[in-house]
Amino acid sequence: MDSQEDLVSEFQASVEEDLKKRKRSIDNGEALDKEILQRMDEKEIGVTLGTDHHVGVLMLGLATVFTLFALYMIFGVSPDRYVG
Repeated sequence: MDSQEDLVSEFQASVEEDLKKRKRSIDNGEALDKEILQRMDEKEIGVTLGTDHHVGVLMLGLATVFTLFALYMIFGVSPDRYVG
């Protein structure tokens, strides 16, 4: 019986320690969230400067060119294949 009581007390101690770690992690996450929200309210982060629109257009263009090139390579659409 003594070993079972020791196991139960060890288990309870590990559960309490785990709960403390989880609580600490939640508190740290909430503090970080509050800091991020404060920085967003102060317009320090999360404000577009206009360059992200240009980067988005460039990325779309590059993706389109790459896709067309990949389709060309996959399906082999070449004029010299047609015999007329």
